[in-house]
Parts: sequence; C-alpha cells; structure tokens
Amino acid sequence: MHTIMGIDASLSSTGVAITSYNKEILFLQTIKTTVNSSIKERILIVHKEIESLIDRFKVHLILIENNYSGGSKEVNWIIGIIYLIAAKNWIDIKTYAPASIKKAVTGNGKASKKEMKPAIHRIFGEIKSNEHVRDALGIIHCYFEKEREERLIGKATEANS
Repeated sequence: MHTIMGIDASLSSTGVAITSYNKEILFLQTIKTTVNSSIKERILIVHKEIESLIDRFKVHLILIENNYSGGSKEVNWIIGIIYLIAAKNWIDIKTYAPASIKKAVTGNGKASKKEMKPAIHRIFGEIKSNEHVRDALGIIHCYFEKEREERLIGKATEANS
C-alpha cells in the first residue's frame, strides 16, 4: 500500500501524520526533542524517526509546508533533513504555502490555529492530537484538495476540447 506522510517541521515538536491514498489515518506522532540536547543530537533524533517511519509505512509521498517566507533557521534545518531523506529514498516531496493549507482546511487562508482545530476534526474525525499533528493532517488535506482541483480542471479542459 502506498502512503502519504505529512510533516509539520520543527526542531522541538515535529508533527507527523501518515495516511493512505483514501485518507485513512494510519499513524500520528509528534517527534519531540529536548532543549537540553545538542542541536546535532536533536536533528539526528528527527532524522532517525522520519527514516524509520518511511521504512515502516512504505511512504510514497512526503508533504510539507514551504518555509520560503522565513521561519526559524532550526525549522529550515529540519526541512533540509526531510529533503535529504526524501532524496535518499527516491520519494517525491510536495510543498504548500501556509495560506493554501489554511484555505484548504477552513476556507480562509488567514485562519488561526483556533479555527484550524475544529476544521481538522470535521475532516478527519475526532482525533486526540496536538497542533503539530493537526498541522501535518492539514497539509495532507491540502494535497487532496489540490489534486481534486487539478482533476476538475483537467476534466473541464477535456470537455472544452
């Protein structure tokens, strides 16, 4: 079975959600690191956990929020690690802007974290999770919405040909 991994990248609390292509939730986790550990130890923890999950769930696609508009250097380090893991495993990565994710989940590209929580629960059901895991699920939902939009555009284009 091919699976999708959504990742809310963070040095301290990386949210991970893994679903099937029919949106069935297979796994939810927050990869936590402590500030008492060195940066290299923390990066290594995230690296090992993500690689282990990719192997365990046979991940076919990784989805992350793009961080082009800034963000902390630590988040950018984790994103770099995710790209390296994907490259080593020949896994495609798709990125989405924060506003696109919020719009796909809530209908409002400027939605707050408070608005995201009930929207994620409406989409995926009542799940016990934190905001990092919910953000990872939001990224996955954005992927499905973008794919649906592309199919609709393709069908409209075919109909007009």
